[in-house]
Amino acid sequence: MIKLLVAVDGSDSSLWAVRHAAFLYREGSISQVVLLNVQAPIEQGRARAYHSLAQLRERERSEGDAALACAGEILDDSGVDYVAQIGIGSPATTILTAAQVCQCDGIVLGLSAWSRFLALAGGGIPAQIMRRSRVPVTLVNAPRAHLPAEFKVYRPRASLARPALVVYPATLQPRNAETVTLCESPVRGYQLGEARPGAVAR
Repeated sequence: MIKLLVAVDGSDSSLWAVRHAAFLYREGSISQVVLLNVQAPIEQGRARAYHSLAQLRERERSEGDAALACAGEILDDSGVDYVAQIGIGSPATTILTAAQVCQCDGIVLGLSAWSRFLALAGGGIPAQIMRRSRVPVTLVNAPRAHLPAEFKVYRPRASLARPALVVYPATLQPRNAETVTLCESPVRGYQLGEARPGAVAR
């Protein structure tokens, strides 16, 4: 069974990557989607001097929730089996580590006009991920068009738990690293749990 990781930042281009994953699920090409939003660790800046770590984590969680909201609705409407995470760390490394820890078979990224330009020049986050990834990476071009009919709402959205907040290590783990239990849940929607080698913030 094929599992895809889809990186989401709340932009229109990332939502087209989510729609592509929903299409693949409905076609029977994949079995599960891992939605990942990456937040920069704000505790490394000046904010740590004025706020507790718990307050900073709650801010990262709220921003991640907002970025994942539309993506979750798209997958809910298409009946996709998925889990959601908010990863803390640098974008490229966090995406690669999450794909490895969750045992994903591929990574899907949405491309904006600017990120396409950077990718052609060999720069930007997509290029970094393609160079370092151990699994196939699919880049989805965001078209300038109206939403296709096949992506219309199919079912009402269910009430879901909040996504897990995971602090991933700064470097990729060995291939035999332990997996994240929350990535293995068959329950549709967001799933809380513990992560190893990363740590889940409670």
